[in-house]
Parts: sequence; C-alpha cells; structure tokens
Amino acid sequence: MPKFITSIHLQEATERDYAKLSQELKKYLFSPVNKPGSGKSAGSASSYVFNSTGNKSLIDTSAAVSLAAANTGKKFSFTVIREKAKTENK
Repeated sequence: MPKFITSIHLQEATERDYAKLSQELKKYLFSPVNKPGSGKSAGSASSYVFNSTGNKSLIDTSAAVSLAAANTGKKFSFTVIREKAKTENK
C-alpha cells in the first residue's frame, strides 16, 4: 500500500496547537518531518509536514488527518500527497 505525505496548516495557531496536532497524529501512525530552516521564520503562516508510517488508503489517511486537526480546536487546511515509490536499479 502507498505511503502519504501531508502538509497541515492551522489558522491562528500557536506552537502549543501544533504540538497537540503532532501528538494527535502520532495516534494515527504519522511521524513529523523535520524541514530544514522551518523554525519560527514563517510565523503563524507555516504549515507542518507529516509522513504516514502505517499502511492506509487515501481515504483513511485523509480521515485521520481531519480528526487529528479537528481535535486542536482550530480551523485547518491540509494537503495529502502520495509518496513516490522508490525503485532499485540492479
């Protein structure tokens, strides 16, 4: 089954809100992606990126992200992208 990458933006969110989002997403087998230079430079307009670590369909992935983001109590938007399959050349 494919793996997915999701980018999530919470409206008017603080770092505490994103910490809660990360904790909620871990329940659904997502892991945060450390983006180089992501720090505080983008302020509240930044979005956070997570990889799915479990085998889920696109619908299951979208539902999990929606539930986790809704638990923060903030308005949110997200994008889900299918991770490219890695090919091995032998």
